[in-house]
Amino acid sequence: MCSIAKLIGTAGHVDHGKTTLIQALTGIDADRLPEEKKRGMTIDIGFAYLDLPDIGRVSIVDVPGHEKFLTNMLVGALGIDVALLCVAADESVMPQTREHLQILELLPVEKMVVALTRSDLADADTLEVARLEVAELLKPTRFADSPILPVSAQAGTGLPELKNELITALAAPSLDNQAPWYLPIDRVFTVKGHGCVVTGTLAQGEVKVGDKGYIQPGNREVRVRAIHSHSDALEASEKGRRTALNLSGVKAEEVRRGHTLGAPGAVFETDMLDAKVAWIEKPKHGSRIRVSIGADEAIGRMFMSEHDPDLVQLRLESKVAAALHQPLIIRRYSPPDLLCGGRVLIPQAKRRRKTDRIKVHDKGTEDEALLGAIAANPNGTLTDEACRVLGKSQQALGNVFERLLKKEKVRGFAGLWFTDETFDAAWARFTEALRRLHEKNPSTANVARERVVSAADLPWTGKPLDRILAAMADDRRIVLSGTNLREPGFAVQLAPKQRQFLDRIVEALEKEPVNTPNPHQIGLLLQAPMPAVEEVLRLGKQAGEIVQIDETVFYTRRQLEELKKRTKALMGTKSFAAAQLRDALGASRKYVIPLLEYFDSIRFTTRVGDNRMING
Repeated sequence: MCSIAKLIGTAGHVDHGKTTLIQALTGIDADRLPEEKKRGMTIDIGFAYLDLPDIGRVSIVDVPGHEKFLTNMLVGALGIDVALLCVAADESVMPQTREHLQILELLPVEKMVVALTRSDLADADTLEVARLEVAELLKPTRFADSPILPVSAQAGTGLPELKNELITALAAPSLDNQAPWYLPIDRVFTVKGHGCVVTGTLAQGEVKVGDKGYIQPGNREVRVRAIHSHSDALEASEKGRRTALNLSGVKAEEVRRGHTLGAPGAVFETDMLDAKVAWIEKPKHGSRIRVSIGADEAIGRMFMSEHDPDLVQLRLESKVAAALHQPLIIRRYSPPDLLCGGRVLIPQAKRRRKTDRIKVHDKGTEDEALLGAIAANPNGTLTDEACRVLGKSQQALGNVFERLLKKEKVRGFAGLWFTDETFDAAWARFTEALRRLHEKNPSTANVARERVVSAADLPWTGKPLDRILAAMADDRRIVLSGTNLREPGFAVQLAPKQRQFLDRIVEALEKEPVNTPNPHQIGLLLQAPMPAVEEVLRLGKQAGEIVQIDETVFYTRRQLEELKKRTKALMGTKSFAAAQLRDALGASRKYVIPLLEYFDSIRFTTRVGDNRMING
């Protein structure tokens, strides 16, 4: 079991003391850019850490409060566990206070602590008004019971109490995380002698030194050479920890902020995804939007579902990295007002219409989710498609497929999967189509498999189709003949004249026990044109009354059974040469060689060198 690190994230209006409070708590100035120093405000996300009793080292992300840098705020806010909402006691609730709270409400933030900063600048009445206004702001949210504490970074008052409340919030149990690791990249740089380093907050799982990973978008394979967190060298890093990864296999100029690095199969390159959202304001179907996901922002359009008001499809103008259940925020393109936030349900979606129904399998165990994905398609579900709708790789789902197979919950045919119910229903359609084709063509015994598949409106092709038909033939539910097939009980129905002509051909063949007449000779004997002879021979083969064992050699079923008896009686249990059987039967080589090859094919005989032996 991997441990779960914690991340505190500040939020609040510009110049309400977030960075100053962090410095007072940690001794670290989170403003790292010269421009931030010059302007006295946080422009980009900054980071610090705090060592707390019983908790350990906790990362703190300082996000910008100014509306112009909302995108950077989103980068920092995606992934925090405890929000530290800063509200200046002498100014109280301001526009960005409300906007940041809206964002936090849309994200999977577990807890909140409110710091009434600059409390040394407010008298008792002003401080109480600020406390009441914050309480009123939080009342309709899930953070309604959050503690509200007056603090002063300058005077140092309230800081011990604030730390205690943070300890309480951070001590709340979190679900352990066994999902594959991934890290949204918010900084990239080069360390001399070490190469490319990327940083971010580990979104899930545990990354270890030596792990292989892929950078998305781009699917670039890398290896983790070293791990640091707040200057400490680590062998592994866990969910929620600020993490720096030194990578081999890539140069810093090939990576950018907004890329995501993850374990194989954890993150997908995509420009179309489905998400489940909670609304602040619902725009028109097809509206142009901005999507914040990981450390990236992309422009695209949002499309609704007629069947689920909280399900949206995002079609983006550029490729992004997306992971299953990854949080995201959606804003209007212009002005960039907040619209909604939610989680990724299908990282690699397929284009759909507003009226289309889509089944999302986001509940239950892995087995139940995969079983649901397979059951959703009555024609069978390909491995890639099951993985796509579940947002997981084949590697991640391999053991799940195996478990379901062993439990006989699913049936697999070369990567095409069914439940028992979906396969039985699809096979019923297949056999019904075959029956109709038999009825339509009663004089044709075998039907091309592609005709049956098309008539049944099934998308089966290639190896999956081969495996399905082979399995059904083994179960004697169909009879295969090359790429053709028929129902086991189907018998060719001949027209009266065809029946009469076939009976005459059968009689002509059976007059010669071994050296049967060829088609040309049959035509001369019966005074019939060759096309008619060839057509009725074909019908006789389809009816199962005649067997062709060579280009011009035909026998009836009765003749072949009699030849098997004679061969066994003449040759006994010893090996024999073709010439011996030829002489014993009084046949020519023209007939004996094809006859023996036919016997081999039906396993009546086995070839041993140049000789044969009768089986059994």
